[in-house]
Amino acid sequence: MLVNLALLIHLSEKASGWWKERRRLDRLVNDHPEMKGIHPDEESLFVFESDDSLKALVLSNDEPGSSEPFYVSDEDFDQD
Repeated sequence: MLVNLALLIHLSEKASGWWKERRRLDRLVNDHPEMKGIHPDEESLFVFESDDSLKALVLSNDEPGSSEPFYVSDEDFDQD
């Protein structure tokens, strides 16, 4: 009887862990259709490195950006 109880507890912990992991992954990809089939722990898509200056720029930026299109002049385009 104790073995059955231990097995039941073990299996319920495994099922609970699996369910929590699925919920975490579903929240991470946020049900986007293009993210179907992507496993966040196995893909390098979700991880990138940045230096401290980039982190400071992004995290301390309180001014919203403009929604205007970015235009490149012909002179700037020819320089590349």
